[in-house]
Amino acid sequence: MQPDLVVRQAVSADLPALTALLETAPYLHRHLDWRPPLGWLGREPFFLVEQNKNILAALACPPDPPNIAWIRLFAVHSSLPIQTAWNMLYPLVQAFYDHQAEITTAGIIIFPWFGDLLINAGFRLHQEIVVLEWDNILPPPVYSNPPITIRTMEPPDLPDVERVDHLAFDPLWQNSQESLELALQQSINATVAELAGEIVGYQISTAAGYSAHLARLAVLPEMQKRSIGYWLVRDLLERFSHQELYRVTVNTQDNNIASLALYQKLGFWLTGERFQVRVWQ
Repeated sequence: MQPDLVVRQAVSADLPALTALLETAPYLHRHLDWRPPLGWLGREPFFLVEQNKNILAALACPPDPPNIAWIRLFAVHSSLPIQTAWNMLYPLVQAFYDHQAEITTAGIIIFPWFGDLLINAGFRLHQEIVVLEWDNILPPPVYSNPPITIRTMEPPDLPDVERVDHLAFDPLWQNSQESLELALQQSINATVAELAGEIVGYQISTAAGYSAHLARLAVLPEMQKRSIGYWLVRDLLERFSHQELYRVTVNTQDNNIASLALYQKLGFWLTGERFQVRVWQ
């Protein structure tokens, strides 16, 4: 390690320099998140490598929800080897969490170089994310008994939406209410399914250009196999058709058999894109 390299926590005053690093870094991992990477400034752990007051690397891994810490950002300047940057920063993340309750650190591998870092650090393969795309044929209606109501999600719904989310997903994939609020703000379409006045499912979707993405779909476990997820997605696809959003994608875990079956029933097909999820615990 070069003697003039300094490691420290990031602070809000680092925003301009970090913005410049993200614009020029040849090695840049950004987590697929509702919050932009620099939106984590002010939360720990968020470490920097600095040389003569120039930021050469950054690693952000704050928890959200409390026991899950995704690697939100890892960026390295061209003047610093990526393995050197990782070896300086990730042990500090480990030390930070050693003194807290049990934390799972995780990363989604989008680039091979990032995968090499995680594998060499001892991250184990948890599962893979697969990508599906809609065939543009509106699926036939089905009927639920008793009938459900689908309506637009509103901010006061978020506590109930969080409850559905946490009951429907394993801890690694749960969203906090804060994240769900950000998702709602960024969505092009967000709806809830109600049964007897209770929220039993929801979906949140985004769009860019002529493409849309079903970013989140959840149904209470005890209400699954009642076509609630089917209705939420079919309603969404119908809305997208009216908005001339012709390319619709969705991601799910490769071992989520129920989710894969639902999407394929709705006319989604596997594109062949896959991304590893690795965890360190």
